[in-house]
Parts: sequence; structure tokens; C-alpha cells
Amino acid sequence: MDVTTNVKMALMNDPILRAFNIEVITNKGDVRLIGIVDSQSQIDSAMLIAKGAEGTHAIHDELTVKRS
Repeated sequence: MDVTTNVKMALMNDPILRAFNIEVITNKGDVRLIGIVDSQSQIDSAMLIAKGAEGTHAIHDELTVKRS
């Protein structure tokens, strides 16, 4: 599997993050996470999950918290 698939699968396995449309873009192991979530803790979780996915070198956080 490629890095993009590894990260997407890891995010989909999280019971909370799977509810969000988080776009994963990779370039030679550098991963960009793009999307809108409900809280900073969800961004932190997404970053940790992405870092743990096989093949990732660097994670770029472009996630934002939804305004209430």
C-alpha cells in the first residue's frame, strides 16, 4: 500500500475521525491533512494517527476547527 492509503485507512479506523472528510495528500512521504473537524483534540489525534502510519516522513497540518 502507498502512504496515502496507509494514512486514510488509519484515520478511517478511528471511531471519531472517520466521521470527518479529511483529505490526505502525499508527496514522497510528506503528508498534508486538509479538512474541518470539531475540536483541537481531533486535530491532535489526526496528527498522531498520521505520524504512526507506515511510510510517513513529515505531517503538515492544514486542518481547521469548525466555527460554532
